Amino acid sequence: MAIRWDGDWVWSDEATPKRNAFVRFRRMFDYTSGAATLHLTADARYVLYVNGVWIGQGPVRAWPGHWRYDSYDLTPYLHPGKNVIAVRVLHYGDGTFQYIIAPPGLLAQLEMDGQTIVSDANWKASPDAAFVAATPRIGIQQGFEEQYDARLSDDWTVASFDDTPWRSAVALRPALGGPHQNLEDRAIPFLTAEPILPQRIVKLEVVRSISHRATISIKPYLVPNDLTTNYVNLNAYVATQIWSPENVEITLPSSHGAPSAIKINGALVKDGRASLKAGWNSLLGSCHHANHLPEYVVCIDGPETLKFSARGDAGGAPWAVVGPFALNAADRRKSETFMDLTIISVPQVSDEATSEEGERIWEEGLVEGIVNRSYFQEMRPEHLPLENVFVQAYTDKVVAGEVRTERLDGLLSGSDWTTVFPDPEGRDVRILLDFGREIVGPHKFEIIASEGTILDTHNFEFIQPDGLYNFAEGMNNSFRYICREGRQSYQTYLRRGFQYSYLILRNLQDPVKIKGFQTLYSSYPQSRRGTFASSDAKLDRIWQVGADTMRACAEDTYTDCPSYEQVHWVGDARNEALVDWVVNGDPRLWYRCLEQVGQSLDRSPLTEAQVPSSWQNIIPVWSFLWMRSCREYMLFTGDRAGAARLLKFVARNIEGVATYINAEGLFDIHSWNLFDWAPMDTPNIGVVTHQNCMAVLALRDAAELSDWLDGGAQALAWRKMADTLSDAINKYLWNEETMAYTDCLRDGAHSKVYSQQTQTVALMSGVASGARAERCREIIHSPPDGFVRAGSPFFEFFLLESFQLDERDQDFVDTIRKDWGFMIDMGATTFWEMWSGRTGRLTRSHCHGWSSAPTYFLATHVLGVHPLEPGFKRVAIEPHPADLTWCRGSVPTPHGNIHVQWENPDGKPFVLRVTAPEGVEVVVKPPR
Repeated sequence: MAIRWDGDWVWSDEATPKRNAFVRFRRMFDYTSGAATLHLTADARYVLYVNGVWIGQGPVRAWPGHWRYDSYDLTPYLHPGKNVIAVRVLHYGDGTFQYIIAPPGLLAQLEMDGQTIVSDANWKASPDAAFVAATPRIGIQQGFEEQYDARLSDDWTVASFDDTPWRSAVALRPALGGPHQNLEDRAIPFLTAEPILPQRIVKLEVVRSISHRATISIKPYLVPNDLTTNYVNLNAYVATQIWSPENVEITLPSSHGAPSAIKINGALVKDGRASLKAGWNSLLGSCHHANHLPEYVVCIDGPETLKFSARGDAGGAPWAVVGPFALNAADRRKSETFMDLTIISVPQVSDEATSEEGERIWEEGLVEGIVNRSYFQEMRPEHLPLENVFVQAYTDKVVAGEVRTERLDGLLSGSDWTTVFPDPEGRDVRILLDFGREIVGPHKFEIIASEGTILDTHNFEFIQPDGLYNFAEGMNNSFRYICREGRQSYQTYLRRGFQYSYLILRNLQDPVKIKGFQTLYSSYPQSRRGTFASSDAKLDRIWQVGADTMRACAEDTYTDCPSYEQVHWVGDARNEALVDWVVNGDPRLWYRCLEQVGQSLDRSPLTEAQVPSSWQNIIPVWSFLWMRSCREYMLFTGDRAGAARLLKFVARNIEGVATYINAEGLFDIHSWNLFDWAPMDTPNIGVVTHQNCMAVLALRDAAELSDWLDGGAQALAWRKMADTLSDAINKYLWNEETMAYTDCLRDGAHSKVYSQQTQTVALMSGVASGARAERCREIIHSPPDGFVRAGSPFFEFFLLESFQLDERDQDFVDTIRKDWGFMIDMGATTFWEMWSGRTGRLTRSHCHGWSSAPTYFLATHVLGVHPLEPGFKRVAIEPHPADLTWCRGSVPTPHGNIHVQWENPDGKPFVLRVTAPEGVEVVVKPPR
């Protein structure tokens, strides 16, 4: 729906933080009757209330030049007389993997019978002091840790609130007068809000926090004008001086974000232990590396009496940045050969900040003598968050004591108040809650507490059968709520993915009552049209867990995971879209993702690896998988108009591919040449075999998409390009001695590394034929010693594709049982990012949509339903039973569901029953 925007982007005229700024807006209006529709957007995110009722939040992630708005029917929330629209807007002020920095603002338009209200000076605006601005980043992929101080809050969302002291909002620019262009409707449904209560109370503990924790954000002192999330290659240190009243031993507990090395009084800290002398002591932390997020954490457990001052007795800031110093030759080489051309080589801050001076300072390891040098930069308070909720919770120490409670089961029922009593010695208490499965969404709770009581959460995904807690190292999966006096409620604005949640109560002076501590499961709505059941209960469970994994990774785009990143990674999304189709049959999120990827061509020669992102990054295989997904979108949905729009992006992408074809006819690029989390040889610069093969496959898929839509010379040219590239691969990348395709070329010679992955793509793409194809099959099914093997469930999507092509049905089913069954046996409720072995920590992320391959293949290969023509106009029913004795299920099509049931009795005829929508031509191919 096209909107004629008559208002302006508005903001507060009061001072707001540069980063993590929250501003509240109000608009009072009279209402009599009739329809009332609000169109709303903001940069970066908003939460909407009407007459004190939470209505929704948005907008969806988007490129600034293709920004989106939301529309709400407000009629059910209005009453005759005075009403209020209240909107809280968050402006990140910094790039993330989901957001590209642009000016802040709110844009709104309320349309009622005979009246239109727009965002202008008639709105009131006020900074929201309840949200702490100077907080740590959750991680480079997301924004800032949520810390809310209810002592500074009020009832600003209700109509009766007196906003007289608030100033009028100020207009920043016309609706289409800035970077936010092509304002379009969100085009997908709003996310769910399904209440999920804890299922189990794991333990109650008394804890003690370590005495000193520092979070140090140094990027503003390195490249102060850069707000991207591109890598920075830096040569710098963080520094402080510590005053101790006596000689004392301290420990430095580990946490994510620690400097790569720390020296105290010139001695390298080993095993997390160090000594302080009476008086001032030097601490120097090395930050000499390439880093996405130059935000560091230093933890010290020692006497409370320790004091921190970068200049020692001279006072001032507790921490300083020393440098940046000039990069040395090895650093410069790193920048030149790094996986991203966008890496920022941080320049030296002054003439005397040479690389040699940086080396001298580290060798000496002392701070006192450098405090007056030009490269000694005291840090400002906004870059030194006072609290880091994750770090405090992560480093808490369990101490002896009993947590006294009443009606503890109220946390499980949600219908009763649970009382938690203060520890007699004033220590903090925590309750570990198990929500029973991987979930994602905002927290919500009611609490009755004394002013200043703190409620923290520390969330994580998994406890292994061997008892190892898989904490979310690498991100702050945490938030803080500081209570005002009395009864209050809160719903976090951030979605978090987890299964386990530490509910931590700090500063507990009086008994606290908690009720309805829950998570609102927030995902793209699921129709669950697809079903699967078979004679193997484990396969049935695998199908279901795959569907649950995909759900947790479906929000306003497909995302890699609900916890660490929540990022639209393009390669992940290709696999997730196919799983989504066989589970739900809803094309809208699929199309939105494909279009958003295509829009990255406005910035890069090939589609980018994760979008829309402040990290400008290319993974060629992700781009080629996107091309394949454009064809698959047409095949499964039959949406000719949408596919035609996508084909224009595909054509632009192929033009970009052509610019990277070298004199030998091979695809040759400087980029992140990733395929699998495995020790393949994939240098950042040069010819990498797997992506050359994937390019062939993508070009052929693109040609078929073009045939379906218009055919002609374009499809012929793309097939010719694929054939030429295939010939070059066979000429230059096949090794006769090893009888396999090398992983890459190094200095024009074959790499010594050979992999199952490269042979798989060579076979799938049709690059390998004849005897070479047979050799690839041998390697795929039984990799020789020394060949790199599969490193992640993501790659095994392609391995299953190769089994499918070769009709190795028993290998196909046995691989699913073995590798995905292992995760089920370990207690997985969603599928993991990787499997790093059978001991130690089993994976990083415990919910990764790219790992849901079996759900797709069990429907399309084992049950046997797959389209032969776009939109399921013709469909094959081609079961592959392996050792299963029966199977039944449903697969969505644009025309309705296809229902299949088959029986595979030993020594008896195969029985197949099919029900298909009218107008669908069914081609039956029984296994015997």
